[in-house]
Amino acid sequence: MDVTTQCRACSRELSGESLRCPHCRARTVPMHRGEGRALLGVCAALARELGVDVSLVRVAFVLMLFASAGMSAALYLLLWAFIPAKAYGRAPLQGTLDWVSKVANTPVDDDTPRWEKRV
Repeated sequence: MDVTTQCRACSRELSGESLRCPHCRARTVPMHRGEGRALLGVCAALARELGVDVSLVRVAFVLMLFASAGMSAALYLLLWAFIPAKAYGRAPLQGTLDWVSKVANTPVDDDTPRWEKRV
């Protein structure tokens, strides 16, 4: 039984296991940290996106950790903050960004009366 999906960008029919549409190159499933995670799932998500073995990406992160004197750890945490855990889920940092956006866009009513206490 063949499982087929439809491309969201160009509406062409695709096979169920394809990650990108061959016509418009749009992703069929958004990048996420879901399956095959060991620590936080960033290497698994990058390996799935790049189409390489996850162990190669993990070795590359360890080598970058030593070569960059720890800066790749900051990159790893930054990627974790922006990549959602589920395919159509929310990234860990998304809740904070939504809250900041809501607070920043709250209108200030200057027409409301202010009460002063005079002594």
